[in-house]
Amino acid sequence: MKDNVEERAYRSIIGLILSGKYRPGNFLLEVDLASQLGVSRTPVSRALARLVTEGFLNKLPKKGCYIPLPTPEDAAQVFSAREAVEGMAAAQAAINATDEEIQRLGEFIRADENAVREKEKEIFAENNEFFHTGIARASRNAYLEKWCKNIFWRSNIYIFYFDSFYKTQEKNAIEQLTPIQHKAIFEAIQARDPQLAERKMREHISRTYNFLLLG
Repeated sequence: MKDNVEERAYRSIIGLILSGKYRPGNFLLEVDLASQLGVSRTPVSRALARLVTEGFLNKLPKKGCYIPLPTPEDAAQVFSAREAVEGMAAAQAAINATDEEIQRLGEFIRADENAVREKEKEIFAENNEFFHTGIARASRNAYLEKWCKNIFWRSNIYIFYFDSFYKTQEKNAIEQLTPIQHKAIFEAIQARDPQLAERKMREHISRTYNFLLLG
């Protein structure tokens, strides 16, 4: 039960960030969040600690957790690291993924398309997380999985705030190409082609960076 409350707090905090309530540089205070979410401070504290561990939030002693300010230098490092680490994970997943894991990845593709069609940004963000972390898990390399999760969340600082799909004030967002790119990665893994899987993952992350930061 405690884990369920913590998970709800975790997802709700991400939802608040997606809604635009919090911006880069803002502190996320336990007391305020507990009041907004109608839970005690304990699950909020654990959820925030999890987001710090995953690399999405930073923490200052005696001040609390805050959303890091994006910079061009950090963005370049984050996405180049994602290319290397997630590219390798995709290659290993093409070799090591079980049939059940591949089937599950296929379900994420369909969920991607539906979330974009319905403009369900929270569902789309969660599905994107599950797709990428699912591939990392299927690599059967605990270190790759850990690094993939950390760098994935760090990159979301840029994705949540620069991708027009997530901007609530923009009603006519540019066409979201992620489902098409995810499908190409999935098909390479399904074909058990590690070289193609790595290439498609690298292309996906590179195109995301170029679209968000370089225009």
